[in-house]
Amino acid sequence: FAPTPPLESLRMVLSHATTQLPDEGKKVWDPDSPDRQMIFFMDISRAYFNAKVDEDDPVYVELPPEIDAPPGVCALLKRHMYGTRRAADGWQSEYSGSLIEFGFVQGTSSACVFTHTERQIMVSVHGDDFTCSGARPQLQWLETQLRSKYELTVGARLGPGNDDDHEGLVLNRVVRWTSAGLEYEADPRQAEKLIRDTELQGANAVTTPGVKPLAHQLEQEQPLSMSDFTRFRGQAARANYLGPDRPDIIYAAKEVCRGMSSPTDLHQAALKRMLRYLRSRPRMVFKFDYQHADHIDAYADTDWAGCPRSRRSTSGGCIMLGTHLLKCWSSTQAGVAMSSGEAEFYGAVKGASTGLGLSLIHI
Repeated sequence: FAPTPPLESLRMVLSHATTQLPDEGKKVWDPDSPDRQMIFFMDISRAYFNAKVDEDDPVYVELPPEIDAPPGVCALLKRHMYGTRRAADGWQSEYSGSLIEFGFVQGTSSACVFTHTERQIMVSVHGDDFTCSGARPQLQWLETQLRSKYELTVGARLGPGNDDDHEGLVLNRVVRWTSAGLEYEADPRQAEKLIRDTELQGANAVTTPGVKPLAHQLEQEQPLSMSDFTRFRGQAARANYLGPDRPDIIYAAKEVCRGMSSPTDLHQAALKRMLRYLRSRPRMVFKFDYQHADHIDAYADTDWAGCPRSRRSTSGGCIMLGTHLLKCWSSTQAGVAMSSGEAEFYGAVKGASTGLGLSLIHI
């Protein structure tokens, strides 16, 4: 099985294109400059077929029926094939080796992020999708290198120039290049589908995504009927997917998902309230404006004994590079903190470890 990059690796690439760090060469954002910063979205065609199968770990497959083969005969793969267990890992090893051969360094805390110090390129790889940030001539060099080994298509070539693309899609997220820098937005269809599936198109909007249940409400809590389980879990999973791209609902989505195993009417009510909030605020845009920055800031806080059911605390926080939001989180602590100091300690450790991991993601 192959590693998958965290969502923050994509934001790191966007931030890399619009942030001047002190230990880097000067970045150019002049739309008329041939050396202007750009972002390329590349897609490798039939990626798995490029990865060779290890001879010491052979893979055999059944021959298709249209091949007239003797009984008991099978095929030995020389290249990985879609549908086989080791295909994704084989492709990950293949492209990693190629990028390292080109002079890239693989990330310490994410094996899917690569940097080329000399050429000042950063690449995040999700399956067969390459998101690359760097100066225009350097990205053209990388495209040429990849074409020499693989068949690929280049989607949007985002940049500040008049002839550059100014909007593109990556992992169903919308990325735009504006006069001030970059914008990043979750797929707006996710919120629309959630609202439509719960038939809340005409519901009154609310100003907060969630409220904690009261003691008398917990006493009267009732489990959902079995017929509603699947629908609730699907909607909760979609809200959980949307959460990292919507810091304003990430806590509410987390609380809704805590009811996945045994959903109740209160979990259903919490989901509907969050969607009524999304009714009035269906979109959120991250701004990655041009900036100079020299360090990462980690912010963390806790809600001691905030859960009225289990008395567990919640750790929350975010990681910033200058004005760029790279990562946010909201997670229930594993144990019950016996004091606010203990809860704050757990939250501080979570924030420090996340910040350290993010700082090493491309080193």
